[in-house]
Amino acid sequence: MEFDITKPHCYYFNEICKIPHGSENEKQLSDWIVQFAVKHKLSFVQDEMGNVVVYKAATAGYEDHPGVIIQAHIDMVCEKIPESSHNFLTDPLQLYTEGTHLRAKGTTLGADDGMGAAYMLDILSDEELEHPYLECCFTVQEEIGLYGAMALKPEYFKARRLINLDGAGEYRTYTTLAGSRNMTIEKKLPMTPVYDPGYCLSISGLLGGRSGDDIGKERANAGKLAGRMLFHFLHEGISFRLADMKAGAKKSGIASEAVVLFTSKSPRKDLDRVLNDVKKAISEEYEFSDSGIQITLSEREVVMAAPEAESRELALLLYLLPYGVFARFLPLDGLPSWSANIGSVSVEAEKAVILYASRSPFESCMDEAEHAAALLCEKTNAEMTRKNDYYGYRYLKDSPLRDIMDRVFFEEYGIPLNHVAAHGGNECGAFKHMFPDMDIVTSGAIYAGHHTPDEYLDLGSFDRSIHFLKALIRQL
Repeated sequence: MEFDITKPHCYYFNEICKIPHGSENEKQLSDWIVQFAVKHKLSFVQDEMGNVVVYKAATAGYEDHPGVIIQAHIDMVCEKIPESSHNFLTDPLQLYTEGTHLRAKGTTLGADDGMGAAYMLDILSDEELEHPYLECCFTVQEEIGLYGAMALKPEYFKARRLINLDGAGEYRTYTTLAGSRNMTIEKKLPMTPVYDPGYCLSISGLLGGRSGDDIGKERANAGKLAGRMLFHFLHEGISFRLADMKAGAKKSGIASEAVVLFTSKSPRKDLDRVLNDVKKAISEEYEFSDSGIQITLSEREVVMAAPEAESRELALLLYLLPYGVFARFLPLDGLPSWSANIGSVSVEAEKAVILYASRSPFESCMDEAEHAAALLCEKTNAEMTRKNDYYGYRYLKDSPLRDIMDRVFFEEYGIPLNHVAAHGGNECGAFKHMFPDMDIVTSGAIYAGHHTPDEYLDLGSFDRSIHFLKALIRQL
């Protein structure tokens, strides 16, 4: 299948790909959307972050129909293969087709969510489409924390129905998504010379994954396992001094590896005895969910380390920080409704830094996770130095907008629309937090490999999904 830029949605996607628009580098594309609005004589607002909302009056006969917000983000994740010389700050993406897939040469494609932005530009420029009053919202900085959507102001909007174009894929719509409270915990670790035997505790082979997608699969977290091992050393009377620690690398990732450097006066045989007991327990616990875990202890030279008291406090903090799934939605096949994750642990500049996050569509659950973390910080002389939220939205049994979408989908496809739920998040929650009565659906084409150079957009789905979206808008 060819990528036919005579089709408006393809044309606009092609234009978007000519303009660099990585996260925090969206101004050029934001300004281009403003120029589009001016060219089409549409009113708009552009805020200081670069979010743009373009307004289009209802067509004849739709003036008394409730308005609708259509929304997508315009930033993309910038990743490339090692041999690529592409400069994401200046270079246009090099598009090509491979069978029915549209790709970018050596880089991410940005179908997430250039696809949705292209659909909105197509809809705004379509003079034949019958529709209610439209508010097309182009947001920035979604990929690095949904910061654009969180900065939107209520006065930008009149509509209380939202079609989000960043989720689920052609045959599905999301019915619930989680929010996240991201917390940074720091603990001072003053380093002094040390002369005791040094060791390296290595934890590897974990499946890891993304906390939004995989935490419900009962996978282990290497940072949490490191805390567990250190606690059991303490529990058995083995004191130590921590010199360094590294676990995980991404705030939203489940740490798959950890390395801990420490010293101890205790005999090596005592360390090995505790290590083997804990290893056996972990192997049994994760036999069916994370069976490849490897834990080793080797000798390593260490010249500087933190005092025993601070080392003990950090070990207890990691051991006690809640991790995993705490509650599930029974009506939604046991989907996690509340979880917490240690994304990374690092020691640098004489302090330990822990990236910790709790996910839930319920803000009250995220509050509880923060209270627990803050209490543990107080007890272990640590400090919560930063936190930020993005919001989720919980499942609602009754959704008039979803009912219309179900009916139109069946008319177009002859099969039922799939209702899905996820423990990850997108910008829908920002709108739900701003307007609790907001009725929300998600839609969009099928793409895969997003956030990697293997990303592609299914061209057949790209064509069908805009046809369906316009059919839905006609019925609103």
